[in-house]
Amino acid sequence: MAEKKTGLAAALLDAHVGYVVDELSGPGLTALIDEEVEAALVMAGKLTLGAVVTRKQIKDTAKIFAAKVEFGPGLPEVVGDIARKLFAHSIHDKTQVGELLTDAHFDEFATQLLELETLREKIIRGVVTSPLYADFASDLLYSGITGYLAQSNVTKNIPGASSMLKFGRAALNVAKPSLEATLEEGLRKYIAKAVQASTARSAEFLINNADAEALKELALDTWDRVKEQPIGALREDIEARNVEELFVTGFEAWRHLRQQDWYAVIIDAGIDGFFDKYEDATLAALLDDLGVTRSHIVDEARRYAPSIVKVLKKKKLLEPIVRRRLAGFYGSDALAAALAKAG
Repeated sequence: MAEKKTGLAAALLDAHVGYVVDELSGPGLTALIDEEVEAALVMAGKLTLGAVVTRKQIKDTAKIFAAKVEFGPGLPEVVGDIARKLFAHSIHDKTQVGELLTDAHFDEFATQLLELETLREKIIRGVVTSPLYADFASDLLYSGITGYLAQSNVTKNIPGASSMLKFGRAALNVAKPSLEATLEEGLRKYIAKAVQASTARSAEFLINNADAEALKELALDTWDRVKEQPIGALREDIEARNVEELFVTGFEAWRHLRQQDWYAVIIDAGIDGFFDKYEDATLAALLDDLGVTRSHIVDEARRYAPSIVKVLKKKKLLEPIVRRRLAGFYGSDALAAALAKAG
């Protein structure tokens, strides 16, 4: 009797496996997808986000994949390959900058950025008081002064003045060859001190005169010159190697960033913000806010499921997968007891 029951269980298993395989690989798959999506959405209307998953679970998962997972050595190479393909794509030569960003959007961005008045003032003060700016201004003034003295009408209008200057310089060089260099160095130091002393006034001048309206006009003028340029024009100044190196450097910088406490804290704060809004909302409401409709889910399931099932069946993997999921039940004591009770 036991052998008979075992044979019956095996026959039921074979029949069940065949039924599921036929349902998945046959024309009934489309109807199955529709039915399961509909049933899932009905359940989604009854379940809240907080009832299905906790914010701690999401935080733990986010920390693993955003901060702890170590990527293989091949990923930077893939990033570089992608960068080269993106850089070389012909679409850049057919697309103008203005097609990607409208005049209205640029105007809004410029307005919003220029409203950050205190930040703008800090940037101006930081630039004007920097050593680089001081060196630039000093060199500019020095060149202007020496150029004026060399070409000024003062020396041209006084008979013999130009010759006297040349003679004086030659005499100085004969008497003390380093004197001219010493005078030049002294003039440079004097100009540098004067520039450093006036940086604060220069910053205030720029802040008072480079107001939001003037800066926006400058930004719009620049935009008018740039917006009709093809994106591919950037290749004149940027090589594929530069883009690839930038991508790789950015990737390495991100690897460093993801190890910092700040990164984890920001992720947690973002998840908390998401849960504060949606923890008590149903999954259906969340999908609605995300713009995901029944049609989207069904269309994507129909797009991928048939090809996946087809490959699994062709590779003779589908039937073993189904059998593995069902075999436990058909070999269980529960089924044996049920068959024995049924006689």
